[in-house]
Amino acid sequence: MAITPETRLGHVDTFLAARGLTPDGLDVLLSGRTGKARHFLLTSSPAQGLANATSDVDFIRIQSEPMAGARMATQLFEGPNHLESISFSQEEVDAALADLRALADVDPRQAVSAYRGWDKRHEVRRKYLERLVNGVALDRTLPYLDRLPELARLWKWSSLHTATEQVLFLSLAEAAGERRGRVGYAVNALLYLMDAVLSHHLDVYSNRKWFLLRWTRFRDQQGAADPLVAAVDALRAPVSEALAGKDEGPLAPLFTDLLAEVHTDVGEGRTPSLTVEPVGDPVRQRFLPGADMLLGASTAFLGQEPLPSGELSLTDLPAAPADLLRAARVGAVTLLPA
Repeated sequence: MAITPETRLGHVDTFLAARGLTPDGLDVLLSGRTGKARHFLLTSSPAQGLANATSDVDFIRIQSEPMAGARMATQLFEGPNHLESISFSQEEVDAALADLRALADVDPRQAVSAYRGWDKRHEVRRKYLERLVNGVALDRTLPYLDRLPELARLWKWSSLHTATEQVLFLSLAEAAGERRGRVGYAVNALLYLMDAVLSHHLDVYSNRKWFLLRWTRFRDQQGAADPLVAAVDALRAPVSEALAGKDEGPLAPLFTDLLAEVHTDVGEGRTPSLTVEPVGDPVRQRFLPGADMLLGASTAFLGQEPLPSGELSLTDLPAAPADLLRAARVGAVTLLPA
C-alpha cells in the first residue's frame, strides 16, 4: 500500500513542528548557506514517517545552473538540529530520472545489473535517487513522486535477487555443516524478502536499518491475516530460535518455500533463478593435496571439485557446497538472475 502524498506531507509537518522548524525558516537558512535553489527537498526518515529524536534533517538541493565535480554534503546546525544538504543540478537530476525511466520494463537481470552499477554512471548516487523521488519540497510539493513506480520496481528486483542469493548461501552453509553462519544468511534473506514486498507496494527506502519497522507498519495496514504477511512473519520465530541456539533444525527448506511464495505474489510471473559466473579470468592452481587455490579478482582456497557455472538450482546443490560459498564470499564468482 503506497504512502499517499497527503500522508507524506503530514509526516513532514509533524516532524518539523516537533523540531521547532518551519519551511520558511529552513528556506532562508539553506538559501543563505548553500545558495538559492529550485527545490530544497526534505528526505530520508522525516519524509518516510520514520524519524525519531536523533534523526538528522537531510535535504537535497537542486539548482538550475550546471555543476561539475564530486559532491560533498554541507553540514548545518540550527539550534539542537543537525542539518545536511547536498546539491545537484537540474540537468543531473533530469539525466538520472531519464535513465530510471528507461529501466522501467527491463528484465530482472538487467534491473539488478543497473541497480548495482548505478553509482559508477551517475553523479546522483543510488541513495540520493531514492531520496529524490521520495523527497518533499519546502513548498509542500512532491516534484518527483511520479517516478516512484519505476524506482520501486528497480528496488524490488534488487531485493528479490539479494534474498535469492541469501537463500542460496543459507542452503550451501547448511549443506556444508555451518551452524552459526547460516543464521546470518537467514536474517538477511528475511529482511530482503520484506523489502521486496514493501517495494512492490511502493514503499521504497534504501536504509536497511528501517526494513523491519517499515514491515511492521505495512503489516498493521495490510492486516496480519494477509497470507503473504503471515508467511513472512511465520519465519521470524524459527530464525530467533536459531539465533539463540535453541533450534538446530534446517532453515533452508523453509526459506526456499517462502522465496517461491514471495515470487508468486510480487515476481511478475517469474520464479527464483540464479546463474553463477566467474569474476575476471581466474586461474586455479594446486595448493595442497586435496586443495586448490583460485587466483583472480580475489583469492579463494577450495577443494578440487570444479565450481559450477551457468544456471544453478536452489534445490539441487553442487557437490562441494562449501567451495561455492567460499568463492562467492570472496567475490571470485558473481550471481545474477537467470
